[in-house]
Amino acid sequence: MDQITVKLQSPVEHDGRTYNELVFREPTVADMIQAEKFEKDTLESNAVLLAALADVSLPVIKRLKLYDYNACDMQTVPLFLPPDKRPGEGEDPNAEAVTEQP
Repeated sequence: MDQITVKLQSPVEHDGRTYNELVFREPTVADMIQAEKFEKDTLESNAVLLAALADVSLPVIKRLKLYDYNACDMQTVPLFLPPDKRPGEGEDPNAEAVTEQP
């Protein structure tokens, strides 16, 4: 899983295009640097990061209904984890990764 598709409950229109879903890729250090230009742990810095990961302009993310924004935010959590620590298909993406004890 190197990308996650989130279907929007309320499509968003921007620049003559309708977005019914957003496809998010794994983040890079450059994405994090861009987001950190805004105050840390704010809605705006997170929106900037989501826009980068979905390769859309920031106004697209800003036009999302809050429930769609929250779905994007929660469903992209596994993309921030190493591939071997990500939940499998159908597992809760917010569950903590289980590590084996020796």
